[in-house]
Amino acid sequence: MSLPALISISSFIGVMFAIMTERLHITAAAFLGALILVFTHIMTLQEAFDYISNSHGTLALFFGVMVLVRAFEPTKIFEYLATQMVLMAKGSGKLLVMGIIGVTTPICAVLPNATTVMLLAPLIPPIAQEIGVDFVPLLILMVFVANSAGLLTLVGDPATFIVGDAINLSFTDYLTRLSLGGAIAVITILVMAPFLFAKIWNKKFTHLDQLPQPKINHPKVLMLGGVIMAFVLLFFMIGESLPTPIAPASVALFGAVLALILAHQSKIDTINNIFRDLDWSTLLFFMSTFVLIGGYKRRE
Repeated sequence: MSLPALISISSFIGVMFAIMTERLHITAAAFLGALILVFTHIMTLQEAFDYISNSHGTLALFFGVMVLVRAFEPTKIFEYLATQMVLMAKGSGKLLVMGIIGVTTPICAVLPNATTVMLLAPLIPPIAQEIGVDFVPLLILMVFVANSAGLLTLVGDPATFIVGDAINLSFTDYLTRLSLGGAIAVITILVMAPFLFAKIWNKKFTHLDQLPQPKINHPKVLMLGGVIMAFVLLFFMIGESLPTPIAPASVALFGAVLALILAHQSKIDTINNIFRDLDWSTLLFFMSTFVLIGGYKRRE
């Protein structure tokens, strides 16, 4: 084995080991591994950016959806949904579990699941504490559902989009050929929930009157945001079948621009605040991973 091949493989394995053992933050580990390939001349900086560019669709989609979701965070829609989910359970653990599945599934089907979980997960612990249940099983349930629901559409999971983009699979092709797998996964969780989450399933909780009562802020802005989301979802489905095809990544970016304009013009938030709060760490992780995979492939 040549020295460049040894360095490439060692970098890749080293990053995986650092991530699995949590010796380094996953973004720092991947970024370090990618830079090792550049500093040791396994690839030039230009070649590294070329590998990132080859996966521009995934990065653009993820970035666009993150902007979309963050732009409407001041409306408190996610806090409202989380509280209503608990209130509608009316003290029944069974209904609470089904509510988490019912709310998480459609959101993660149309938005990258990592983004959705980052928004919804922080809301679970304080609500669980108020009603006297352990929040850990609820978070685990949400992650199970998010990963499964992400298989329902091409854009529901970054990994799914990467594979689909690599084989030129359109949004509608994915729906007709592969969405059934995601549906089966979600149904399986629903069937297994009484056994996997038996303690919460059989629990009756009280103190619902002590729950915070968040209200939706800026309802008119949220309504316009709903129109933007409907536009994005529509063109996810039909964009690639138009005479001049429009890729899902382009749709997400256009929706993100509309969301930024709406947030700025309505003064619910500033563009600087929105960009500051984006998950740049995850984007950098993906970019570094594309470089690592590129270096590994070059030396196969």
